Amino acid sequence: MATPISTALLDKFAVIFIAIFLFAVIYGVLEVVHLLGNDKKNLNAAIAAMVAILAILSPDLITMLKTMLPWISMMIVFFFFLHAVPMFMGIKQEEVLTFMGGKKRLTTVAWVLGAMIFLVIYSMGNMYGERLLKGEVGNGTNVSTNTTANSGGFFGNVFSIAFNPKVLGLFMFMLIAGLTINFLTKD
Repeated sequence: MATPISTALLDKFAVIFIAIFLFAVIYGVLEVVHLLGNDKKNLNAAIAAMVAILAILSPDLITMLKTMLPWISMMIVFFFFLHAVPMFMGIKQEEVLTFMGGKKRLTTVAWVLGAMIFLVIYSMGNMYGERLLKGEVGNGTNVSTNTTANSGGFFGNVFSIAFNPKVLGLFMFMLIAGLTINFLTKD
């Protein structure tokens, strides 16, 4: 049945969107970092195009980026509004930047980096989780079957491990120890 919000057609063009996204990100990083030297725009564009074309040949990478890109776009919108909304209310940009971690915005960069690491781990778990749970190796041969697996699949097992009382207790212990060390070592 056809629906006005169906995204099935967009899924056919996902490889093109991923190639454009990879080209833009790699070209932007190469331009900012000046890895190959200053005024090397053509070389940076050629390298970004080659990496983008080679990356779309990997079905696993395409699956990973299909999982990550909606979350990345939501993160961009969230951090844009996190910076813009206080300025709409009349707060000066300097005050917003101070709240976000100063001129270098180290607090915001740390949160974005942490969120990106979480997204990569989530995407890799989404791609390889069920295969690892079943004990499959690279060529698909079944080496061993995990008999302790829940019927909930990979994410059911991850959930049951993450919210195990022993794991939560260890997390709380590490949090208390970290805060104690932080408060004892401050001036």
